[in-house]
Amino acid sequence: MSDEAVATVAAPRERAVLEALPWPMAVIDASGTVRYVNRAWPNAIEALGRSYHEVVAHRQELPPSVAAALRSALAAALGQAGETSVLEFAEAGDPPARWLRVRCAPLEGGGAVVTIENVSAQRKRELELALRADHDPLTGLANRRRFVTEGQRMLALAARRGWGMALLFIDLDAFKHINDSAGHTFGDAVLQQVAKRLHGRPRSDDLLARIGGDEFVVLLNDVDAATSVTLARRYRQALNQPPVVPGGKLSVAASIGIAWYPGAASSLDALLRLADAAMYRAKAEGSGVVLVDTDPGHS
Repeated sequence: MSDEAVATVAAPRERAVLEALPWPMAVIDASGTVRYVNRAWPNAIEALGRSYHEVVAHRQELPPSVAAALRSALAAALGQAGETSVLEFAEAGDPPARWLRVRCAPLEGGGAVVTIENVSAQRKRELELALRADHDPLTGLANRRRFVTEGQRMLALAARRGWGMALLFIDLDAFKHINDSAGHTFGDAVLQQVAKRLHGRPRSDDLLARIGGDEFVVLLNDVDAATSVTLARRYRQALNQPPVVPGGKLSVAASIGIAWYPGAASSLDALLRLADAAMYRAKAEGSGVVLVDTDPGHS
């Protein structure tokens, strides 16, 4: 970058401060031409004297929609209103290499300043916090909070479209004995294996969650009552295989209660209560699966 170009922007002491900034910064004149970039700016020398739109267009890591948004943001900063815009986006790639925050702000007397901040670490922390809030830390499945939020959304959609749904309440048989006799570490390993077995069964539109202890729930989307019983038996069959756990092998059985919507209830809370009660009935009868709906003949 030439000293002449830099001199048009700031005095020597101010330029030294700008050069020390850890994030890229560019000064754009009223015509949209790049007049100054600090050392942190990518390909700094090549950017000087070029149209900012051209500089953005040559950034291959930017999706076309992002490049268009950056051009619009600069136009807003250079316009009569002098609007400040802040954009946050991921660079192209799966997973993205970086998350960036770009700020375009007007300068007094004309022109604009553009800064680029790498916010990847911040976004990673936010995603981790969101994952912890919505997922069970032991099994990685959705937790009760996520199940309630997503389940209510699914029920609302089913009501609009006239779909049937079924809530499966799955409880492991004699799990307390496993914990008491083999210890909680062994019990946790069993739960993790159970979660893996269950995770392999849901269809893409179904919702699986661990809501506490050895209790798992599945919300089956767009099913009739008979199909829900068939799917519940497949879940139970998958669990009956002996999961390999540290220290040995253990056969796991489960009891499943089913509450069918809209026949049994119209709210998620009511479906949970009815499916829970049906599960205890299945456990007491030794039948494995019990369905609650408006027709007792299905039970």
